[in-house]
This record gives sequence, structure tokens and C-alpha cells, in this order.
Amino acid sequence: MQIPPITRNSFLGTAMTMCFQSLFNPQPNENAINNPPLPALCSSYHQPPPGTDYKDNPSVFGKILRGDIPCRTYDESEELFAFQDRTPRAPFHALVIPKDYIQNVYSLTSENKQLVQDMREMGLHLLKNELCNDLVEKEDYILCFHIPPFNSVDHLHLHVLAPASEMDWVYKYGKYNCSTRWCTSDLEVIDRLKDGKEAVPYKQISF
Repeated sequence: MQIPPITRNSFLGTAMTMCFQSLFNPQPNENAINNPPLPALCSSYHQPPPGTDYKDNPSVFGKILRGDIPCRTYDESEELFAFQDRTPRAPFHALVIPKDYIQNVYSLTSENKQLVQDMREMGLHLLKNELCNDLVEKEDYILCFHIPPFNSVDHLHLHVLAPASEMDWVYKYGKYNCSTRWCTSDLEVIDRLKDGKEAVPYKQISF
């Protein structure tokens, strides 16, 4: 039986991520700021934008949007939804996703540049609301996308992590390092889309 490319890529990315994380046992940072209070864990249906059908979304995020799986909601708009990452790698770690099903950064086109800009703005809004303006002004945060096959969920999601200065080094300089092959910043994606280029400068890996 031949495994579809998407399934193989997802499996490889998840396996590599788990292996990478298993090499380390990060210790808590005793000097870290107190973690911001978490929203309640609950399941609810999130109204999709016109023309979007969650039945077309096979990912775990589709289940969250349908209300089948609980999450901790931070923010929501007609087009976007933000919630806590299930395995936080910073004192504050949220995901911003489009309600419309977009598989990953390779699926983005120049028509999506405003969407990605809106995702960035929601991410910065979360940081200001949940942490402080000073942290945003100092740019002590990371906003990034993982590049397949190094993504864990096949639904476009922007990682919002802060304070970056209090992240364990293996995540700050490893998994969420935007100068690597597996991770890219939101600003680079926006600039490339504005220039009519593909969202990332790499060829999609297929097996």
C-alpha cells in the first residue's frame, strides 16, 4: 500500500520533531516572569467565515473549530482564531490560525498576504493584552511558521511565543529559530508574498 505524500511528510515532520525534543529535558527558568493566567479550557463551535465548511478540514484544528476538542481561547475574529498551544514552549505560547483551511506555508499565494498580515496583527495584539506593550516594543517575542515537513499539524498556524528571552535555548535557538530550514518568520513570509514570490525560498520536500 502506497502512503500518500502528505501523510508521509506529516509523519516525518512529527517524528523528527519528537526526536529533537526527546534529546533535551529543559529545566524551568527560575528568573522567568510569572506565566500569564490561562483562559478556561472549553469546547465550543466557532462560526466560520462565509463560504468556509469545516467538514473540509481534516486536521485536529478543524476539530477544535467545530467544537469537538477543547482548547483555551485567546481571541477570535471572523477570519482568525487564536488559542493556547497544547505544549507551551514559552511563558506565553499561542497559535493563530485562519478559520479557512489552508494546509501550510507552501499553500500561500500573493492573494493571502493580507491574511498573514492579519495573523501577525492578532499575534501582536495578544502579546500586548496578555503580557505588556514594553515586551512588544523591545521585540522580545517570536512570531513564526514551521516549514513542512517540520510542522506537526497540517493547518497553517502562526506560533506566538514570548518573552523570547525566557525561552529555553533549545527552543529559542533550535525549533523556533527563523534562520533555519524548518522555520520562517511571519515578516519574511509577508515580504515574499508582497513581492509576488512563494512564501518560503525552499522547494517542498516530497518522499
